[in-house]
Amino acid sequence: MTAPPVLIGFNHSVYQRIVRIALHEKGVPFTVDETDPFSPAGASKLRAVHPFGRVPVFQHSGFTLYETSAICRYIDAGFDGPTLVPSDPRRAARMAQVISIWDSYGYGPMIRQIFARRVFDPWSDGEANEAEIADGLRAARPVLEALNALARVRTH
Repeated sequence: MTAPPVLIGFNHSVYQRIVRIALHEKGVPFTVDETDPFSPAGASKLRAVHPFGRVPVFQHSGFTLYETSAICRYIDAGFDGPTLVPSDPRRAARMAQVISIWDSYGYGPMIRQIFARRVFDPWSDGEANEAEIADGLRAARPVLEALNALARVRTH
């Protein structure tokens, strides 16, 4: 019996959570190696397995993979369980489109500018950067509008 996959990640990472959801949906047992990419020890550890020092990193039977979309594709193809990608080409394309919109336009304003400034700034130095939050809210609006419009469109 092979050891369960290891997910090297950070509990606060939305991308780690995406991989965890994929693993749960497929019914794959796994372990988490909690690694803080913002600590010197964590950053050093991550650089050894990811050239950009980010999370998540997925390790399975001697195979190491980074980048959330690649990890999720591997999980979907490499493990039994329900298929994660729709078989209908339009639905599959729509799924890829939504993921790309989030990665390209949503993560920066919603996580880096709004969430991190509202949650982590006060936690670390006591002050939220309100100007950065306002910029993030402005940038997030068209992303959310686009995602809402796509949610209303039928693909078949």
